Amino acid sequence: MATPEPPLDLPPEVADRMELTLDLTGRGLHTHAEPELRRLLGDFERLLGPLHPETIGLYDALGHTLYQLERLSEAEAMHREALSRSRRAFGPDDPGTLAYTHNLGAALSMAGRTEEGVTLLADARERRVRALGPDHSDTLQTGAALGSILYSVGETVRGLAILEEVYGRCVTHFGRDDELTLAVCSDLVAALYSSGRRREAYTMLSVLLQDYERLLGPDDVTTLQTRQRLLRMGFGL
Repeated sequence: MATPEPPLDLPPEVADRMELTLDLTGRGLHTHAEPELRRLLGDFERLLGPLHPETIGLYDALGHTLYQLERLSEAEAMHREALSRSRRAFGPDDPGTLAYTHNLGAALSMAGRTEEGVTLLADARERRVRALGPDHSDTLQTGAALGSILYSVGETVRGLAILEEVYGRCVTHFGRDDELTLAVCSDLVAALYSSGRRREAYTMLSVLLQDYERLLGPDDVTTLQTRQRLLRMGFGL
């Protein structure tokens, strides 16, 4: 989730509290951030209005914080509110609306509500392809989420095909070192391995490990976890 910036037309006191709250969420202190976000929502509703993009964005940010606190039903309600307001104010194809569609779809899927979650992610992906093109990072991010979730719920052929397409586009347009490319590669490895294409998965994970060692260092936690994944595949290092 992108970190919002405090609106320029807020009173200084509210803007200062917004900065402090963003710092809390940025440091992962969601228990402390949650009441501050709710307090800010009241200020934003009053000062900016219920359909101001910053007000809508704050609902989405609160949904993210509640999700991190594992308060899933409350998180869903906040994400739904953000999406509903954005659709009403700006239409279904607005970039903000599409971001909220993605966020709600991902949250629902992670909470086990995969049917509705997949429907929302598929809709967001189709609309982002039309609005931004198939190679935009937002489009690819939604495609990666959709592919991973489809694979995890048993739609293996469709999910794997999407992940392979997204990975190919990421490598072509952003390179192997891009953060999104690395994340999609990791998901694709898991899908390939569990589908029986284990030698392909091993080869891809070996390259990913080399990339992490080069980019993050040999002792970074992600590098160490990737090395352990490779060992668990049973081919050795």
